[in-house]
Amino acid sequence: MHASCSTCGSSFEVTKRFQELLSNASPRIGAVHLDLPFPSRCPDCRRQQRLMFRNFFHLYHRTCDLSGKKILSVYDKNVSFPVYEMHDWWGDAWDGLSYGEEVNPSIAFFEQLARLHRTVPRMNLTNVLCENTDYCNMSLQSRNCYLVFGNVSNENCAYGHIVWQSQNCFDCMYTYRSAFCYECIDCVQCHTLSFSRDCDNCSSSSFLVHCTGCRDCFGCVGLKNKEHHIFNEPHSQDVYRSMLAQLNAGSFATIALARERVRELTGKEVVKEYHGFGCENVTGDYLYNCKNIEEGYDLKNCEDCLFCATMESLKDTADCNFSGATNGGELCYHSLSVGGGYRILSCHNCMNACASLTYCDSCYACKDCFGCAGLKNKRHCILNRQYTQKEYERIVPEIVERMRTAGEWGEFFPHAFSPFGYNETIASQYFALTEQDVRGRGWRWKKEEADEEQYLGPDITLPDDVRDVDDAITQKILRCETTGKLYKITPQELKFYREMKLPLPRKCFDQRQKERFAQRNPRHLWSRACAECGKKIQTTYAPERPETVFCERCYLETVY
Repeated sequence: MHASCSTCGSSFEVTKRFQELLSNASPRIGAVHLDLPFPSRCPDCRRQQRLMFRNFFHLYHRTCDLSGKKILSVYDKNVSFPVYEMHDWWGDAWDGLSYGEEVNPSIAFFEQLARLHRTVPRMNLTNVLCENTDYCNMSLQSRNCYLVFGNVSNENCAYGHIVWQSQNCFDCMYTYRSAFCYECIDCVQCHTLSFSRDCDNCSSSSFLVHCTGCRDCFGCVGLKNKEHHIFNEPHSQDVYRSMLAQLNAGSFATIALARERVRELTGKEVVKEYHGFGCENVTGDYLYNCKNIEEGYDLKNCEDCLFCATMESLKDTADCNFSGATNGGELCYHSLSVGGGYRILSCHNCMNACASLTYCDSCYACKDCFGCAGLKNKRHCILNRQYTQKEYERIVPEIVERMRTAGEWGEFFPHAFSPFGYNETIASQYFALTEQDVRGRGWRWKKEEADEEQYLGPDITLPDDVRDVDDAITQKILRCETTGKLYKITPQELKFYREMKLPLPRKCFDQRQKERFAQRNPRHLWSRACAECGKKIQTTYAPERPETVFCERCYLETVY
């Protein structure tokens, strides 16, 4: 069936497959099956609504409302609810049930839930089983990392976004199972790689684009299983090493020239309809070892999922974002961060083996809870109030019927629930809007604050060659050549640049991150024809792009 989006007005299809998944994911409360309605918004608007609840990159100095100590937090000092340092949040000094209230059938459920969201304490950051990751957010099982957001099972990494199972990677984005990489975007299983994007199993190389299985290459585009190539031209091993020695990759001037040469080569290569490998019956992009995926993005080891992004090991799930847990989840719908969850509906940040949660926020190791926030190891709770199983199974269906009548049932949390301004969230990266557009929709906009620390002394001119940089640079305050924002070089960072023979960055982390985002294909599918066989395909390569796009079959037959 087709429907019209209640937000943007566009037409979208609710397929039979989607309807089946909705039925399977619908909550079972005792003997009652609470059917989920068809979505009222298109997939893009549903995704945008969820992403408005995720602030990855903005960290604020404030105090812990429990201990009074100074902390870093994704929440500024103006939020309505208390913010606790993560160890205090997990401690026994407070109990989420103390914020509970009885269900009031005379007012809308979302109105009651909003009061809970405004009062229950939140964690300053989400860093689980981590060591020395105080300046990271959404981290799991990582150590010695700095400003990595979406930081899963990493060690000694810095300045990244969605970096998983990697070591010694700096300034990387969507990098997976890699080591000693720098300025890499969408690189998987790579080693000692720099200034590269969309590469698999490449090593000891720089400036690669759409390369697979390459080693000892420089400035190459669209190569497969090659060695000793410079700007796509083959050389003997000795000639390659001699030419590379003359290039001096530690010079900023050399880097600028190499980037320009690669730009000239890019666009002439043959590319596959999607990035990834090991997949069957998939649409979307950046898919690895996946099966039966409809419009999925950045998925690994997922099966039978629709409209999901940045997740691992999910099954039978729709409309979900973010899960770095290898134990994944199953039968989840319209949620954000559901690692290890089962039948999670319209929830945010509910992890650690949660099951059968509906409209819950920041609940951990909880089961059979409805409309709760900030609970740990609880069961049969509604609005943070404890009930018996019999009471829970009686009350929840009554709430759902009232929500269904009010048009609330099946929807994600209203945008007003988000404690962030639109421009603070990851939604602004994927769905860019001006301040005027945001305010016109009745959404919040965060006014950007000036750098708190005063800039003292003259502007610093960075040497062209990393060999000419002395240790004193780590004591200097630098100014981004693009935005004028202040930034610093840490000792750990300087050591990495020296070992990798890389020039120091001349732009702040925020600007570098913004430029990396711009290099990724958009999360949008265009209908095209395979340039080889004419088969209809869906791809993130827009029709006006210069690359030659093949379907997967033609690509494998032709390129390999």
